[in-house]
Amino acid sequence: MDPSNPRILFAGMWQLSLRTWNRTSGGPGSGIHMSRDGGETWKKLEGSELPKGPVGKIALTMTPANPDRVYALIEIGDGVETLGDKPESGELWRSEDKGSTWKLINHNRNIGGRQAYYTRGMASPDNQNEIYFISASFFTSIDGGKSLNPVSFPTQPNWDHHDMWIDPTNGDRMIVAGDGGISISKNRGKSWHGWQPFSPES
Repeated sequence: MDPSNPRILFAGMWQLSLRTWNRTSGGPGSGIHMSRDGGETWKKLEGSELPKGPVGKIALTMTPANPDRVYALIEIGDGVETLGDKPESGELWRSEDKGSTWKLINHNRNIGGRQAYYTRGMASPDNQNEIYFISASFFTSIDGGKSLNPVSFPTQPNWDHHDMWIDPTNGDRMIVAGDGGISISKNRGKSWHGWQPFSPES
């Protein structure tokens, strides 16, 4: 939801076929859709530098620090390849004009991990260039996704990270849920309360 206008909505639609013997992620129904009337009508966004071919799972995030900016973490590998041709390259896209135009910002597939399983991103509410990517690992960026800082395992909030919440009124307060349970930080991820890494003595 646009932080400055609740009638403007973005949705990542994901076409998925999951069987016991295979997974096909992506297809004609997948893509970024936008509504300007509170969800009454939707338009699929195309063109600019968005992928031209089939895409899979999509994570979208916006920030009150700059309501014109939209981040899109898009799956274009893994299961998408089973649809035929080799997928396009790319992982993170960014729009500076509420989705009218897009630029490919980063190609590093590690920020999506196993994309159909993870694919999560969260922008800070008070810094438009600060964004977090959660998967088996934990990545941060302070330049709008152009470069990534992988957080080492002993200082990660968890392992196999699945969801994240940042206090919309205080970017220092955040919660991460993962296979290790719940981890809470009050200092912008410098330290975490909750899960602790295993030590050789444990």
